[in-house]
Amino acid sequence: MLTQAYAIKTSDHARFLKLLQQLHQPGTVLSPDEQWRLRYLDGWEGSFIGDYAKAEPLLRDVADHATDTDLKALAAGTLLNILAISHHYEEAFERADRLAAAVPHIRDRKVAYVALSQLSQLMASAQQVKPAATYARQMMRFAEPGQSMCRPYVYLFGALVADDHLPPTDPIFRQAIDTCTAAGEPMFADTVELDLARRLAETGKPQAALALLKRIAPTVDAQGFQVHAYVLRSDLGYAYWVSGDAVRAKRWALAALAMDPKGNFDGLSEYVYRVLYEVANKAGDYRAALDYYRHYRDVQARSVSDTQAIALAYHTVQQQLSLHKLQLAELSKHNSVLELQQALDRKQIQTTRLQLLLLLTVLLSGALWLVRIKRSQLRFQKLARRDGLTGILNHQHFLAETESALRHAQNASRSVCLALIDLDHFKQVNDTYGHATGDAVLKETVTLCQAHLRPIDVFGRLGGEEFGLVLPDCTLEQGLDIVHRIRLALANTPIDSNHPDLGISASFGLASTGTCGYQLPELMATADAALYRAKRGGRNRVETDAEVA
Repeated sequence: MLTQAYAIKTSDHARFLKLLQQLHQPGTVLSPDEQWRLRYLDGWEGSFIGDYAKAEPLLRDVADHATDTDLKALAAGTLLNILAISHHYEEAFERADRLAAAVPHIRDRKVAYVALSQLSQLMASAQQVKPAATYARQMMRFAEPGQSMCRPYVYLFGALVADDHLPPTDPIFRQAIDTCTAAGEPMFADTVELDLARRLAETGKPQAALALLKRIAPTVDAQGFQVHAYVLRSDLGYAYWVSGDAVRAKRWALAALAMDPKGNFDGLSEYVYRVLYEVANKAGDYRAALDYYRHYRDVQARSVSDTQAIALAYHTVQQQLSLHKLQLAELSKHNSVLELQQALDRKQIQTTRLQLLLLLTVLLSGALWLVRIKRSQLRFQKLARRDGLTGILNHQHFLAETESALRHAQNASRSVCLALIDLDHFKQVNDTYGHATGDAVLKETVTLCQAHLRPIDVFGRLGGEEFGLVLPDCTLEQGLDIVHRIRLALANTPIDSNHPDLGISASFGLASTGTCGYQLPELMATADAALYRAKRGGRNRVETDAEVA
């Protein structure tokens, strides 16, 4: 019964559940090895239906403590998927490395085949296309004679779509779908067809997407795989929206949300919230639209963060493995050195100590000289970073600091505002009062601006009378408040005591990562366009990327 249940767990899931129920009947006597196998099947079922809280401890127990090597590999492979879904990426890649090392020692080629499939999926999730495709092709070599190539094709497909640029016309779609359909593996065919339907809708072919989704819907629901059922409804909502049918789009998007009251599939909900936002916005229900848009942006942000976290975890584990190898090599080298040192006689040791003392004296002298040189370098570097007139960052280093602030904010999912400031009619100041007064105006402008800035803000002179200001951890509304205070301070404060009649004002263009993203060129272009609107609108005003005065 255990062997039969394992064989049909994906091809005949309903019958698989009946076998599990029979195996759990009171009075069923199982050997220790059979108990481990049943525990693995219980963990697999929890993973299949999305009950990861139940599945993870069962699979972890089998992977770490079962006596059978092949069964441990099966549990470890299934556990990889759950760890990735629950964002435990470093542990997932650590276990993946151990599992990859264990593959040559697995006795049952079917188990090796499954382990390779899990490794391919995990590498694809980290966008490591080459190892993911390699594991998928190795599956083809481990397949038994006459065995279908359905699953290798599906995982090869998963590797190729890892960078999300595969067109729906690529032959891999048809190869995987036809092979899995012919093999009687509808769940794997559904995986590819659901992705194909989404790509058809994305590329302007919603009717083809709807026809495909309607055809596979009975099979998807009959399989009982909740992830597929959720994606089916999400894809239907998106395809109907692209086709212009807002009523059906909203109905299917809400149906997807209704399937997931606990938020287990939140990472798959980007298209759901996007459709609901678009429908509500089109219907004029702006309150609901705003709520759905916030969910949509949150899911998007988490998706980007998850992608970065997966890649970071992968490279972290690889670095740890490389470091471990280096440490072993260093330890071996160190032991060799110790053996040589023990062979030296007392006279040689004394000579070495004298040489070390002499070397230390030379090094200390050199270190003192390097400290002096370093101090001079730091002083010159500081001067090179600053604008000679105002003392704030010059153009080049302002852009460098801004790039750094944007990277930190993106990694932490925090908002940043960028403001461009241009003094109004500054040429007239130089022409009327002279360049010395113009320089005094620039320095006083900087002093007034700094009075309203925080220690974390980045302030620089971009050239002439134009300045740049970066406000980390700052929403658009907070940014507006800061630049309005600066604008009022400039307009209401006497600039030069020698010329009481001299007044100055400034125009501001403000952009936020909330609407422009974290790329500096887009932020600068948006802020510059807003500054141009402020100039064109009468000067001494603030314009934002949302065109709010």
